[in-house]
Amino acid sequence: MPKYCTHCGNEVNENAVVCVKCGCSIKPVNQVAEVNDTVSVGLVILAVLIPLFGIIYWPVKAKTRPKCAKACGIAAIVSWVVCFLFMMLAGGY
Repeated sequence: MPKYCTHCGNEVNENAVVCVKCGCSIKPVNQVAEVNDTVSVGLVILAVLIPLFGIIYWPVKAKTRPKCAKACGIAAIVSWVVCFLFMMLAGGY
């Protein structure tokens, strides 16, 4: 049974790792890459210090790293709210 590239449809060698036509990697159908979706403390700290980073990171990485993306988004929102409240209480409206 011939093997085909999932990106361009070109027939490839049975033992091929990369398609010679488009250069994309050839993965076996039953092999799924496992993504490490642990919450990164560094990214959460970055989201607290720069809330815009967390707000952007959340929707961009929501499908590939949902736990980490959600943690960064929540940290950014909490940081922004705390900063806003502090400014209001300090009289800087």
